Amino acid sequence: MHDVPESMQGLHPNGTHAGEAEAAPLAWEALPDGCWRLTSPGFSMNSGLIVGNRLAALIDTGAGPREAEAIHRAVRRITDLDLIVVNTHAHGDHFLGNDYFRAQGVRDFYAGNLAIGHMRESGAEQRELVRTLEPEMGAGVGEHTAIHVPAHALGSEPHELNLGNRFITLQQVGSAHSPGDVTVRAGRVLFAGDVIEQGGPPNFGDSRPSQWLRLLEELASSEGSDTVFVPGHGGPVGRDFVQRQADELREAILLCRRLAAGLPAGRGPTDEELSVLPYGPVESRFIFERLVATSP
Repeated sequence: MHDVPESMQGLHPNGTHAGEAEAAPLAWEALPDGCWRLTSPGFSMNSGLIVGNRLAALIDTGAGPREAEAIHRAVRRITDLDLIVVNTHAHGDHFLGNDYFRAQGVRDFYAGNLAIGHMRESGAEQRELVRTLEPEMGAGVGEHTAIHVPAHALGSEPHELNLGNRFITLQQVGSAHSPGDVTVRAGRVLFAGDVIEQGGPPNFGDSRPSQWLRLLEELASSEGSDTVFVPGHGGPVGRDFVQRQADELREAILLCRRLAAGLPAGRGPTDEELSVLPYGPVESRFIFERLVATSP
């Protein structure tokens, strides 16, 4: 595995100590069709909430028990219903809060089968990712710091869940941003995890860039003009944004292939050579290396 990219390294929440962030209530944004979005400090990771009349679904649980506790308090301001949890992928800022929610009585956790395997294999790396924001989780000491892996493994077929008066669809969409990315649909709202990134450049550390491009093109062409896409980081976006992200990625892949074809055997690109890509130096190097590693 690569070192954790700068965009994903453990961060202090908005420049404050993590304990200070816990005291401030997190604010929900109401979305269509019984859906809500909440952004946690630190990684600015989006959690989603979908409320039926029998159950509610929480999408992504945060980076550890500190963040998960704040998310749980925020959830309980919206609903007292029993929860299920869906993890969109296997990066620690999205699933290391699972053990806290398990302790609050959540029994049903869902993730892609490939993501579940990655969670099991990369536990030490995921702890390192969050150690500054969540020191207990990083060290694996204290309450609610186990790596709780979902028991419900999603395969390639869509999986529908009934929340009472509302059905949601969980779909493992392949390995684009990371192994076993999952989307969650509720009506017009599609929670996409880090497959879509509005809050910063895409993170390519575990990616398969060509598969990611195909997925973005599919989403941009198949979704309706009224679809609300909720990215893993940043604000909700529409279909035009997804198309622009696909266009940018297509250009980056083409430039990487041209660059690779012109390099002497055994030499990687310099930062100056990578500067033609539409991303910063860290993510440009990651996409180049991942494209080379995952291409036939």
